[in-house]
Amino acid sequence: MGFEVMNVHAAPGGRCLAAGQQIGTSRGAVAAHELAKGDGFEALCFDPKAQRYVARPARARAAGRKQLVRLHTDKGSFELTSDQPVVLETGGSRLAAELTPGTRLCACEVKPELGNLVRSEDVGKERIDLAHLAPADCAVANWYPVPSVEAIGEAEVYQVEIEGGPADKAQPTTANVVVWATGPGGGIGVVVTA
Repeated sequence: MGFEVMNVHAAPGGRCLAAGQQIGTSRGAVAAHELAKGDGFEALCFDPKAQRYVARPARARAAGRKQLVRLHTDKGSFELTSDQPVVLETGGSRLAAELTPGTRLCACEVKPELGNLVRSEDVGKERIDLAHLAPADCAVANWYPVPSVEAIGEAEVYQVEIEGGPADKAQPTTANVVVWATGPGGGIGVVVTA
């Protein structure tokens, strides 16, 4: 996989997740609305220069109500706003509403070793060993008659802000975060811009 650091521009108010969408954190997968209750957390992010996953300081906050879509992949589903940029396997990005069946996504999974699963129940553990996150093969699903990107209506949304993201002049990189779908073997994480 060849990634480049890219500046991804989204419409104002974009980059939002459904309240119940799980976010990969150093302590496991936790729903966005739960993370917004705290002062901050360590988010799982993809570092395209180093080609590895890292933990970065982040915070989640309520961002009002917006129309949501459910993005179906061959490994799990994710609930985001239609204008949420999703990072592709090639390093570019595309808005969630513009993804088509077969589009390959920048994704990760936990290496299948006992004790390394990422689930919401892992919150009590000390922290996830980032060395156990590995690139994963994940593509937008083609499950006719279910659309690949399904409109699910308006709901409360949350925004994740990563320290060192586009607003941070000290570290001007494109910020991203791993959103998680719990499933067999621990689930799958897909990278979205933050």
